[in-house]
Amino acid sequence: MGVQRLKQGSFYRGRRVLVTGHTGFKGTWLCWLLSALGAEVYGYALAPASGSLYETARPPMAGEVLADIRNRADVEGALARFQPALVIHLAAHAYLDGSYEFPADIFAANVMGTVGLLEAIRKSGRRIPAVVVTSDKCYAQGLEGKPCQETDPFGAAEAYSTSKACQDLAAQCYSRSFPAMAVATARASNTIGGGDGNKTRLVPHLLDCFAGGVPAKLRNPDFVRPWQYVLDVLWGYLMLGQVLSEGTLAGDTSFNFGPAPDGFQTVGRVAEGLAAHFPGARYELGARGSTGETQLLRLDSGKAHRLLGWQPLYTLDETLAQAAAFQMGLAHAPAAQLCREQAARYLAQRQGEEVQA
Repeated sequence: MGVQRLKQGSFYRGRRVLVTGHTGFKGTWLCWLLSALGAEVYGYALAPASGSLYETARPPMAGEVLADIRNRADVEGALARFQPALVIHLAAHAYLDGSYEFPADIFAANVMGTVGLLEAIRKSGRRIPAVVVTSDKCYAQGLEGKPCQETDPFGAAEAYSTSKACQDLAAQCYSRSFPAMAVATARASNTIGGGDGNKTRLVPHLLDCFAGGVPAKLRNPDFVRPWQYVLDVLWGYLMLGQVLSEGTLAGDTSFNFGPAPDGFQTVGRVAEGLAAHFPGARYELGARGSTGETQLLRLDSGKAHRLLGWQPLYTLDETLAQAAAFQMGLAHAPAAQLCREQAARYLAQRQGEEVQA
């Protein structure tokens, strides 16, 4: 298969897309991006958290169901009501948090929630392509810095990582067991963008501290992590959704979406880059903690580049600048306006990239 291109304003214009987990951070940005592309956007998710990006920057939606992904009857009802042409499945317990407090709930949401959705699609009597978003955390640990490829083994760690591996395997099972279904998995790294309200994550913590004039505490500043712009990752999901819908995707339908080489940086480097946007910003070393995470995770995104034509648009410095601009912009403009402007700017840059190609 040759390199594909997602044409702005063509494939997604007027297309009915159901985003599960649309009230989350990535889900909100995905809805804004789809809306800017002219899609008819529907959502299925839990009610948004108080003060979340979805609540403060509610994207244009054609319809939504606020319910638990584990409730199969509600999932089946949403598919029947919205009649989507594509599903992008983000609904999940999306963080390492809670892995040692409520592991069974994490498995129920991430694994059986996905199985329930795919089973509802299978029984719908319609061909509804589904992009199932998993995680780079599904890969086995102890790879000694080797970039993970789609064919590398999965490995069990804490509940979150293990559940994402099981989720990915479940999606692969439906893809291979039921040839009439179109299912792909997307494994992505840490994403950065404005409006992420999870202060247990590094960048939201730093932005909150820097904007409030409070010193930020860094844990494990020498740890290297993959960092990338949220819209770059979501663009990859949309490209995958297009080729999956068109039936031009042959072979294994699992794809990595990781940052460019400059996106693999230490926690300290990210703190330094963000601090540069806030006069007087300070950070200090806090107590080192143990989370069960690997010191180094790298994704090889060569397959997505070769088969989809996807690659990150923003450098790490540009990504940090976007996150900082959003945080500072909240003092002068509504969050919805900032989302609309950043999504439009991103699409304009992608359109220019395609014209040059």
